[in-house]
Amino acid sequence: METIALFPLSTVLFPGGRLPLQIFEPRYVDLISASLKNDSGFGVVCLLQGAEVFDQRQMSPPSFTTIGTYVKVIDWNSLPNNRLAVTVEGVKKFRLLSSYQQADNLHRGEIEWIAPEQAEAAPADCGELKSLLSQLNNHPQVQKLSYDVDITEAPALGYLLAQLLPIDNKLKYQLLRLEDPLERLQSIGDLLEHLSR
Repeated sequence: METIALFPLSTVLFPGGRLPLQIFEPRYVDLISASLKNDSGFGVVCLLQGAEVFDQRQMSPPSFTTIGTYVKVIDWNSLPNNRLAVTVEGVKKFRLLSSYQQADNLHRGEIEWIAPEQAEAAPADCGELKSLLSQLNNHPQVQKLSYDVDITEAPALGYLLAQLLPIDNKLKYQLLRLEDPLERLQSIGDLLEHLSR
């Protein structure tokens, strides 16, 4: 078990996925500064209840998913009004066992790491999924994130598709929870077939 800082967001992030953020709350400015200084990361978890921005009027504490993704900052820039523009990239998954909020309102969690998925080749019948990913990669917003992923491997293909598809967070989280990359690809294929109907 290990204790890490948590960054609850209204989105699901996958290993290999990239996410641009604008940081302005002091708790997160300090977190990013410490991450850059120590070459460390933090955990992104998806909010189930509560807001991304701290509000003293909030009656109940926020709650978040129990599976999250450990991330590292891969790019950052200073913006006007003391804001930071950062891009984080998912590294590996973890299971959240418990969490608490510090006096500075930063969340920390006791976690256990989830073993990385085996790097196996994507099945031969994944041509349509690879073609869809190529289309998604041509979108200007995706191109800004400069993905460089080997989509011949099943875990990378499934993670990146799940990250980029415009689907509900509940569906994304179901895909994140899966630990078999072939099952994830099958689930994505089934989901796309269902949506096409």
